[in-house]
Amino acid sequence: MQVRNVEWVVKISKLCNLRCTYCYEFPFLGNPERMRLDDLARMFGHIADYYAEAPKRMDFVWHGGEPLLIEPEYYQQIVERQHAAFDPVRVPFTNSVQTNLTTLNDKVMGLIQSGFFGNIGVSLDLFGDQRVNVAGKPSQSLVLQNMQRLIDAGISFGCITVLSQVTAPHIEAIYHFFEEIDTSFRLLPVYRTGYEHQQDALALTDREIVAAFKKVVDLWLASDRNIQVRPIEDYITNAVWKLDRVPPRSHYDKLQDEVVYIVNTDGSLFSVADPPDMNLCHGNIFQSPLGDLKRSAGYLRAVQAAQDRMHATCSNCNYFGICSGYFMGEATPEQRHMDANGRLTCGVVQPMQEYIERRLIELGVFDQHTGWATDIGSLRQKLSNAAVGSFTG
Repeated sequence: MQVRNVEWVVKISKLCNLRCTYCYEFPFLGNPERMRLDDLARMFGHIADYYAEAPKRMDFVWHGGEPLLIEPEYYQQIVERQHAAFDPVRVPFTNSVQTNLTTLNDKVMGLIQSGFFGNIGVSLDLFGDQRVNVAGKPSQSLVLQNMQRLIDAGISFGCITVLSQVTAPHIEAIYHFFEEIDTSFRLLPVYRTGYEHQQDALALTDREIVAAFKKVVDLWLASDRNIQVRPIEDYITNAVWKLDRVPPRSHYDKLQDEVVYIVNTDGSLFSVADPPDMNLCHGNIFQSPLGDLKRSAGYLRAVQAAQDRMHATCSNCNYFGICSGYFMGEATPEQRHMDANGRLTCGVVQPMQEYIERRLIELGVFDQHTGWATDIGSLRQKLSNAAVGSFTG
């Protein structure tokens, strides 16, 4: 049976050496508290007990704050506890990291070169100087130097670029930068808020997001390169499946198939859509078995809220089943766009998939009368060959 992964975004510490203006953890970036090894051991044990012998892989994404402020020796002790928990029950696991890549000293480089992190995500916006250090100085030149160091060492990585009022006007230049360095990336519209009015001058409307994404779609379709651009590739895949008349595959069922969890520094467990709303917290994974957390009142409220969002937006969509509905089921408050009548709407994913479908027909990739044209082979090759991208923001 095919191994299916479950992703654990682990906020090992909120401490950070940067003060990115849009960071939703901004109020906590000076807090040096970190997850303790005995708490992590209990968490791994609870996860291992729940998934024992299951055909799933546990993918841990070390997040923050800045997770590479944690000394490499700590991660070496962490992996020992992972092996102790997961090996006896034959549950495979991986470790990845989402980093600002400003702390690439020799010890950190050694940890990376050891292969501890199977995937590395680097936060890089390229425009706007929103990513500054505690003194207010831009960090980008240092990040670019460290990216070059990874490239020179033959270490692959992906990037995350926050899409905002500052970066959206430069979307074409951003795409061409990553294309030139042959690096996959994720465009992440501002999607969480750390304090009131933080994102007022940065957040984009759904129409503004769609306008930027459309430009990326056209650039991707015109390119002969195979870089992966998330979530654009997800939308293209869905449009291809719909045109290819692939039968409906699945509907996101949060109760049966939760695929991403967020673990806060104190052990509180959330679905993607919900932190820091403690009313929707599943409980504390340091203290309680995962099975108990998945029966908790907070978890069931989160499930109901996700189902309500999907019912309101997905049930009448002609993509539903090709598109699982996950985008709306796990939409954060900032991603829950409203129409003129105040009703929840799928303001980005549906119009993007419709646009891609039209473009594939206009470009002659798909002929409405005879089916796929000859270009479909190269399109499918681009989709299958795209490199592994980056992670949750």
